[in-house]
Amino acid sequence: MPVTAPDAARARLRDAVLDELAAHSPAAAMRYMRHRPGGGLSLVHLNVLTVLDTDGPLPMRALAESLDVSQASATGIVDRMEQRGIVERQRDEADRRVIRVALTDEGRGLIAGLAAERRDHLARILDRLSVPELDGLLLGTRALRRAREQGHAADTGTGAATGAGGAR
Repeated sequence: MPVTAPDAARARLRDAVLDELAAHSPAAAMRYMRHRPGGGLSLVHLNVLTVLDTDGPLPMRALAESLDVSQASATGIVDRMEQRGIVERQRDEADRRVIRVALTDEGRGLIAGLAAERRDHLARILDRLSVPELDGLLLGTRALRRAREQGHAADTGTGAATGAGGAR
């Protein structure tokens, strides 16, 4: 089937957007994480914090599965994070043999601080855009979120997700 001019133009536009989105450098993010104020944070530690923030306290085995590492590796990771005071081991109330890994107040504060730093950083970037650029970016990011939610709904069979991004 031949590619029509509108299809080719759409493909070029899609590729240009992909180039812009892919220009974000994970290496730059990692450099920041290693040298952030308050001490470096590895990608593994960030992953643990994110999992625990999302799922709540987890038994070591479940945490290891979430991280896709052995239980011995997860234990070593948790040991180092516990020394820094960002996670703690807790006995399960229902089964005292089970040890759960949980965020400490300091760990929750670290997650909140990272979110605030990210938001502040994005705000400084957005402050450099004009009102028409901000308007276009808002329209585009809402469309992207809607498409992501619809794709997720289709992939999981949960029906069409609508989201609040339809209106400007």
